[in-house]
Amino acid sequence: MLQNTNISIIQLIRSGDFSVDYEISNIRAGKDLNINICTYLEKSDQYKEIEAKIINTKIDLKNACSIEDMLFFDQKLKNLFIVKEDFICNTIYLAETLSKIEPRTDKLKKAIDLFEIAQIYEADLILNEFDLINDQFNLIAINEYQEKKTKNIENELYNLFN
Repeated sequence: MLQNTNISIIQLIRSGDFSVDYEISNIRAGKDLNINICTYLEKSDQYKEIEAKIINTKIDLKNACSIEDMLFFDQKLKNLFIVKEDFICNTIYLAETLSKIEPRTDKLKKAIDLFEIAQIYEADLILNEFDLINDQFNLIAINEYQEKKTKNIENELYNLFN
């Protein structure tokens, strides 16, 4: 059965055809990404930048002339894989958050539009700046996203320093 990869991740979450927790656990376990996530990430300049850094670091590791350089580039590569994993997880968490929010304002509509065209950092920035005081449901959704994002950053820092 062919899967439609043009469907928005937000739509998949809203429809119940995409389990955020299941996909995150697959990513953390090193399993293959959902085809919809892969297709979406291919549009993201931020993701492409991480991928380029991984490729360049693999080349540097291959060309390393000393053990110290090999160890350095090997650790850098491991850290980049953690950054990539966290980026993907945060992207999915952001999609989950946007799936819960009713776009009643221009800012929220813009955040969703930016996310749909894979401008992930820009969509995230809008949500970070957005004032949700009058909308408790949206505030809870944003708070959940920020907590998950903070946990990922803490895990990344732990992995970088250990």
